[in-house]
Amino acid sequence: MMSFLAALLVIVIFAVIVYRYAPRRDERAADLFERYRPHAPMADWSMSYYEDRRQYSELDAIRTHRETERGSVQS
Repeated sequence: MMSFLAALLVIVIFAVIVYRYAPRRDERAADLFERYRPHAPMADWSMSYYEDRRQYSELDAIRTHRETERGSVQS
């Protein structure tokens, strides 16, 4: 019975907090979302095709450079 009352108390406290900090009817939710919008570069994580290809070619060049260094050290 005590665990039920404790769980109910936690739920009621959570509901009061949500009700307290929820936007009022006259406030626009879009304004609140715009206020906390992430700034660039977090706003757009998608990479363009050019950036994807550039990153791949740079990683390939690094791999090739390391392989040639290993080959020249072993010779």
